[in-house]
Amino acid sequence: MMTSLAITGLFAQKKVNPLPVDSTFAYGKEYIIYALPQTAFQVNVTVTRSHEFAGVYSQYAGKLLGLNNVISSDNISYSLKNVEIQPIVLPDTACMYAVQLSASQMKEALAQKQKLAAAESGMSQEAVTYSEHPLDIPEFFRFYSDLAYKEQADNYTETQIVDGVVRQVPAQKIQMVAKTNAQQAQDAADMIGHIRDDRYELMTGANEVAYPQATLEMMLNHLNEMEKNYIALFTGFVVDEELHYTVVVTPDSTTTLLPLFSVSSGTGFNTRLSAKPAENYYLQLVPAETVASADAFAVSWSCAKGHKPNTGYRIRIPQSAEVNLMRGSALLQPVGTFNVYQFGNIEVLPLNQNHIDIQKIGIIY
Repeated sequence: MMTSLAITGLFAQKKVNPLPVDSTFAYGKEYIIYALPQTAFQVNVTVTRSHEFAGVYSQYAGKLLGLNNVISSDNISYSLKNVEIQPIVLPDTACMYAVQLSASQMKEALAQKQKLAAAESGMSQEAVTYSEHPLDIPEFFRFYSDLAYKEQADNYTETQIVDGVVRQVPAQKIQMVAKTNAQQAQDAADMIGHIRDDRYELMTGANEVAYPQATLEMMLNHLNEMEKNYIALFTGFVVDEELHYTVVVTPDSTTTLLPLFSVSSGTGFNTRLSAKPAENYYLQLVPAETVASADAFAVSWSCAKGHKPNTGYRIRIPQSAEVNLMRGSALLQPVGTFNVYQFGNIEVLPLNQNHIDIQKIGIIY
């Protein structure tokens, strides 16, 4: 596993060799291998999953309450809530180098020390836990029930004989009969009317009771919540939950548009792009303009008579780039300006640089 090590010593290298080496390479005694850094972007995505629940009396919402905009069937939909973009540094395995240690470094057992540090770096990793949360449906709807029966009186005439006289006496029989769904909906609508009447009486002081302000506010809030719940029996209600995803993308030296993910209202998050451009999200990178005169001088200097190329440490100089979050071809949000290693140049230093801390220029293996 690739690990970035903290190095206390300085590296006075004998020679630095790009990897992989060919068959003619002359191996020395001890080496430390490092890779140049490259910039990646960690994208943390939060998606809202909305559960729509139809009202139990939705078919009577228009007739009893005059409501037309109601949820008539259960449904699940998705929407993007938040995107956080963070630059991170990863090793570039295409730019790896072997540094042959000097005699003094081998005497200090520097290679062994770094291997021990690499082994220790895997210890005490921070724990990550995941918990499944049940859908938080409000208790009013989870436990709502209404009397599914009512008393029904049947009138009839009963024949009675008293003292030899036959009489027809009116009688009544009470029995419990099941309510229809329409009758239960009517009861819920009537409850809304009662709640509104009670609220009106409180607000106008019709009952002539001087309630304290706090008590009055508490009762009004309770009535408002009751009305909201009973209306939702007709309109339906929505319960939202959050889903979290992480994507890591690494641009190359020529990439200016990185595909990130797609979010569909029907299927949610996907690392694959959608056939619908409006569902796709990208990271746009716009590198800063290079200085043409500096590049021209570097080329002419390398071609000058007597010039000898350096063979020491390789370092990568990052170049700033403007980063934007795109949806389809439209700009969604500017992210900021970041230093991106891939857009910069790889420079070669002379040998025997005794005062370079390699942890500042590369990632040790």
